[in-house]
Amino acid sequence: NKDSPPKERKWEKSSELDKAIKHHLNARGLSFSSVIAQQSRMNVERALKDAFKVKNRGFPKFKNSKSAKQSFSWNNQGFSIKESDEERFKIFTLMKMPLMMRMHRGFPPNSKVKQIVISCSHRKYFVSFSVEYEQDITPIKNPKNSVGLDLNILDIACSCGVNNHKKLTDFKQYSIDMKELLGIEIDEELDTKRLIPTYSKWYSLKKYSEKFKRLQRKQSRRVLKSKQNKTKLGGNFYKTQKKLNQAFDKSSHQKTDRYHKITSELSKQFELIVVEDLQVKNMTKRAKLKNVKQKSGLNQSILNASFYQIISFLDYKQQHNGKLLVKVPPQYTSKTCHCCGNINHKLKLNHRQYWCLECGYREHRDINAANNILSKGLSLFGVGNIHADFKEQSLSC
Repeated sequence: NKDSPPKERKWEKSSELDKAIKHHLNARGLSFSSVIAQQSRMNVERALKDAFKVKNRGFPKFKNSKSAKQSFSWNNQGFSIKESDEERFKIFTLMKMPLMMRMHRGFPPNSKVKQIVISCSHRKYFVSFSVEYEQDITPIKNPKNSVGLDLNILDIACSCGVNNHKKLTDFKQYSIDMKELLGIEIDEELDTKRLIPTYSKWYSLKKYSEKFKRLQRKQSRRVLKSKQNKTKLGGNFYKTQKKLNQAFDKSSHQKTDRYHKITSELSKQFELIVVEDLQVKNMTKRAKLKNVKQKSGLNQSILNASFYQIISFLDYKQQHNGKLLVKVPPQYTSKTCHCCGNINHKLKLNHRQYWCLECGYREHRDINAANNILSKGLSLFGVGNIHADFKEQSLSC
């Protein structure tokens, strides 16, 4: 279309594109399903249109056929699910091929399957069903149980106020020793604050980071040697790459599993969850001239913490349960004193305890931020007090 005159430039019809794809695949002697080809064409059309309409979406990247992760989509016809002799498994038939499938959970009552996605990740196969069903949700206008969350690289700081102190007692299995951090004893009956580790420090940080580094160094040496000798990469390179992919996959699944457990428990306990509206892109900008190496390491840690994933989990779980998630601007949440509202502009990132010079209030830095976040969220409902000014307010329910 580039070489054509502007008036003749147009998007081809879907039927014409399907015919062209069919002709091209037949010319290559490939066997294919027309449903999969049509779904792929629809995905490409949607991605190309979004590249020009949606801000910061970018041009779509086409998949590599040698990638360890592959997937295809199917419509809501031409498949069946039947019971098997084993209770854990069901027989899923697609394209006349019966497959044993273990269900994660049952379908909601009166639901209709709209789309199926078959995916492969490092030789593990998954089936995802997109279903449509009606659910009666009564939105909460005056929440009683609320919590403020301050997301950090290693943990989530929680503050739920004195009236809801018993809500955080269920998180003892995730807790960090508060006495070690604050240097003070905390009465369990008045436990209104808690730090929840986002993943096992020993298992994820030590074991897997060392394994990643060792395997990546080995791969780098092989690539360098291959370039110097102008030879192809051998079979050992791909075997090691497979081990590297499996180790990364396991570490990623462990982190996601922990996030699901923590966010599910939070959504079950609290009607209102208040978080910061974090802009990760701005937080991970490169440092200029000074402390480049330190900022690079901090950026990597922020990206590994997956703040957006935690907030997205909380968002859809709160919506599913008919509860609220409020996002407040993050300006000065850590530097503002929760008691008197004084802002300590000299507070640095390495200062882990907040000590107000005006009123003498002393607290862990992240717990103080969680208190301020909760106050900002409650102020939207006309409850509580707020010291820091903020302009933008976003609410999802």
